[in-house]
Amino acid sequence: MSLTFYYAPYSTAESTKAILAELEHGLPDPLATRIELSISAGDTRKPVYLSNVNPNGRVPAIVHDGVSIWESAAITMYLGETFGVRAGSDPHQSSLYPALGPRRGEAMKWIVWTNTTLTVAGAKLAAALPVGTPGAVEGGSQDEVSKDETVRKKEEELARSDLAKSLKVLDEGLKERSYLLGDQYCLADTHVWSFVSWLSVMGVSTREYLNLTEWVIRVGARPALKDL
Repeated sequence: MSLTFYYAPYSTAESTKAILAELEHGLPDPLATRIELSISAGDTRKPVYLSNVNPNGRVPAIVHDGVSIWESAAITMYLGETFGVRAGSDPHQSSLYPALGPRRGEAMKWIVWTNTTLTVAGAKLAAALPVGTPGAVEGGSQDEVSKDETVRKKEEELARSDLAKSLKVLDEGLKERSYLLGDQYCLADTHVWSFVSWLSVMGVSTREYLNLTEWVIRVGARPALKDL
């Protein structure tokens, strides 16, 4: 099987990078070939990328056996279903993604929520920050907002307000839980953690959310993730 991962540094492709790090941890060979792209150089807008990988001109994207899959939530769920579910009954083999059933539904809920709610607010903040600020979109990105300072500051204020609401939801979801699904870690944690880590690059703090802060530390200490 052929699996290729297309990414740009310091982008939302960091989520797929983290997912692959968990799935590949302990394996003798990587599951995916990595191809780094430059957004500012226009790599994601080249005809070959648009026609063969992602017509939206974005990262992350994967191509598995000739089939392109884009949107980080879809990629996480696909990789989890394909490579993360424990096969057989070996009790020593851990499962990084729930089998079919309600627990998988719960994992999917958090993965999709991250992309449709948390990340939307984060992306608005990244677009509103001045180019060159840590975490801000690259110059030339299709997401960059108006260069008018008054407009930019208003957009930044709205984004930070939306982020605070989302972080409170996540903090409540982790109340009396070690991980999103309870006591067992899964790739839903990886996915959400990667986006919370991305927010921290932009100076977004989680200190006022105790459950969330402890979870971020717990997930980030995992052997597959601690060096990312």
